[in-house]
Amino acid sequence: MKDFAIHINRSEMKLGNEIPLLLKLRLKNLFKRNVKAEGRTLVINTCIIGDFLATLPALRTYIESTGRSVDLVVSPPLKHLAEAIRGVDHVFTARSVWDRLIEHAGGNKAPGGEYAHVQLLRTSPDADSLLKRIKYSSLGTYEGPYFKYIVHLVKSILFKTPLKQWREVSYEFVGLKEPARRPGFEDIFGFSEIDISAAAALPELSGGEKKVLIHSGSGWHIKLWENAKWADLLRKIHGSGNYKIIFIGSGAFEEASFNQIRDSLDFKIYSLVNKIDIGTTMLVMRLCDYFIGIDSGPRNMAHLADLRSITLLGPAPNNFMPVNPDDIVINKFDCRCKSLFYLHKISGMQKISADEVFENFRKLAKSKSGRN
Repeated sequence: MKDFAIHINRSEMKLGNEIPLLLKLRLKNLFKRNVKAEGRTLVINTCIIGDFLATLPALRTYIESTGRSVDLVVSPPLKHLAEAIRGVDHVFTARSVWDRLIEHAGGNKAPGGEYAHVQLLRTSPDADSLLKRIKYSSLGTYEGPYFKYIVHLVKSILFKTPLKQWREVSYEFVGLKEPARRPGFEDIFGFSEIDISAAAALPELSGGEKKVLIHSGSGWHIKLWENAKWADLLRKIHGSGNYKIIFIGSGAFEEASFNQIRDSLDFKIYSLVNKIDIGTTMLVMRLCDYFIGIDSGPRNMAHLADLRSITLLGPAPNNFMPVNPDDIVINKFDCRCKSLFYLHKISGMQKISADEVFENFRKLAKSKSGRN
């Protein structure tokens, strides 16, 4: 029992707040009087980065199915990225069920007026409160597929069977079948020329070296990799070729992590931590060659940007896996512990060596196929 310890991811436990909201809306739908409202469709999709990105193929397919543009509600940090989605007109904001500190910056912007239909992809208490301030004729919810997926998830954890990907489940949330060809980056986004030029002009992206993006942060300490190992890995990459190493991320912890790694190296590395928003980060990924990061939102961005990647996977249900077979996932967690809890004193991340990640980087560089 000396190897046993209880680590609880309290942030993930906030997901439980979504369930009573869905049940309340189901009851409201049963007893709701018909209200005649004209106008557009409003899609509510308030969630954190990784979850939001996984829903985007389904969201884009849904927008196409409506035959016209829609308005969209997202969590505040995602506003710039959401404004670039094809077929989205106005973007409003509401905090997600996680209610992270970054979501409080800049305040919320809520829709008004009336909508012919409101479709939920993900919701939250903040999003639920804005529904009371608008008029709508019909409401599409996702409690059926959501509860069905929870049962599927539990079975997968207990019996270690394959798990359906969140991007697949998102189609069920909007009542659609996944198309034979899932929308890719160019199908989903239509960034402005101003945004594209601004990202390309970042001084950190200058030069003819291959660009390697690094993301070292996570909201849960069990998923973190030691700074000393990051530094060791970067020395190996730097010595193996003409590479420019650029950190991305946000928050004081990730900035401190970069500073510590930088100070331990005898060559220059670069940082965009706290310098660019999520929309610009996505464009930066389109201009870079490789991504190495731990299990968090930016690695999901890399998957959607079709940026060749290495993910150091934490204890997770494995429902946000990359689409491209060239991308590499390193997973040392062989227990049934998942995103909500971890029952070992030492994190499985400590089993991952810098040598192992470097060998996989060499493999990735050798097999790079280019963007789809």
